[in-house]
Amino acid sequence: MRGFRHPVASAFRYGGYSLSGYPISQATIPVQQQITSAHALLHLLRPADESVHHLPATSPKLVEEAVVRVGSGAAGWAIENSRQLLAELTGEPFARFDRTAGSETRLVEATALWVVLRLSGVKAITGSLSAELTHVIRERISDDMTVDLLLRCVRATHASFTRELFERCEVLVPTEDRPAVMRAISADLFEGMETLSAAVAEKFAAERTRWFAGSVGERFELVSEILKGEPVDTRKTMRRLRYELTLHHLALVLWQDEIGTGGTRELETTALRLLNQAGCSSALLLPAGPGRLWAWGGRASDHPGELRRVDKPVDLPAHVHVASGLPGHGVAGFRRSHEQAVTAERIGRITGPGPSALCDYGDLELVILLGNDGEAAADFVRRELGPLAADSRTMAALRETVRCLLDNERAVAVTAKHLHIAKNTVVYRVKKAEQLLGRSLHEDHLRLHLALYLAERLGSSVLAEQGPATGPENSIRAVSR
Repeated sequence: MRGFRHPVASAFRYGGYSLSGYPISQATIPVQQQITSAHALLHLLRPADESVHHLPATSPKLVEEAVVRVGSGAAGWAIENSRQLLAELTGEPFARFDRTAGSETRLVEATALWVVLRLSGVKAITGSLSAELTHVIRERISDDMTVDLLLRCVRATHASFTRELFERCEVLVPTEDRPAVMRAISADLFEGMETLSAAVAEKFAAERTRWFAGSVGERFELVSEILKGEPVDTRKTMRRLRYELTLHHLALVLWQDEIGTGGTRELETTALRLLNQAGCSSALLLPAGPGRLWAWGGRASDHPGELRRVDKPVDLPAHVHVASGLPGHGVAGFRRSHEQAVTAERIGRITGPGPSALCDYGDLELVILLGNDGEAAADFVRRELGPLAADSRTMAALRETVRCLLDNERAVAVTAKHLHIAKNTVVYRVKKAEQLLGRSLHEDHLRLHLALYLAERLGSSVLAEQGPATGPENSIRAVSR
């Protein structure tokens, strides 16, 4: 698998510590306890941080069941290690998950809890684990999720915990008992993996059928074909979607901070209000997973207005966010505007939306174009700004003043009024900035202006923690991939 270190093939030891945080070299075997089985080993597992019991990603019912069956130590160990594993495994298949959705965290944690449940003697998938798997799959069923990707994630997680348990055996189990305990763990978890895989595959098939059996699934399938650029019967598709594809379109993506806050109804109401504000006369709304909505608005006579340019300020509920594309015409415009909205959403999650929680592609377009190569963007900002690239409050004030001055064609009075500071303060900050830059603001002002813009929009991801130093520790991922 490209870019993925298979967990079985790599040791999870960092500086003499196991993945659970215990110093391997200092671990000791209690004299009074002989560990001759996997079940006995469970009783010695402990999390490094006991607070993990209060911050599970899975349902409290599943965690409570695990605590009852294996004890709080083993349950906490499984939860803590699942988080650490998730942070380490960023390649395939984990790279395909949307980490902001939370479903990946729950899937890995549920798999970890199944491992300890299995070693405690549980042979079949329990009711609470079954419900958790259903919830995870149901949340991602609309995101082009495949059963193969799910199973690869589960197997990678399962293999990693098997490896970690073997390492614990090497530390905690007497040498003479170690082979028997390891064989028992291997056999038990092999059968457990087969049981879990069968349950995941069965639930995926059931949820896939349920999703596509409804009208939402049918419409989602039609829209997905359009978005993939596949040839469609336009007239037939419009009739089934009840939306004209020949119009001028504006696409939106809406999502909530917390799933269930206000429900889909609130997202739909917000989308309709915004599309109407942009001058659209018709709308297509399509749920794209829990707490997420795709929306298009159409207008026959002219392009809809861009939300960032409408007369009335965009007003959104505190927990609702919106990403918008640029207006486009026909099927191609329908697809392109949506792609722009999705890109604006992705970049907005990195840079943070504006005060109105609106992530507009038009506002972010320069960031997207200039920041396509994140490493290069960070290097550009730090080279152009020098000491001004330091991630500190003082440098932030200087950068804001210089950027505002350049925005206003070097008008000191306008800049002072905009920033609510005295004109003398503007002059002082400009002189200070020029000293740090080692040149006048008139020199290469376009490059300076772009560097200040990127610094303002991308923030700490392109700034230097201490001065203008560059290097791998200060680099960022590409922001529009």
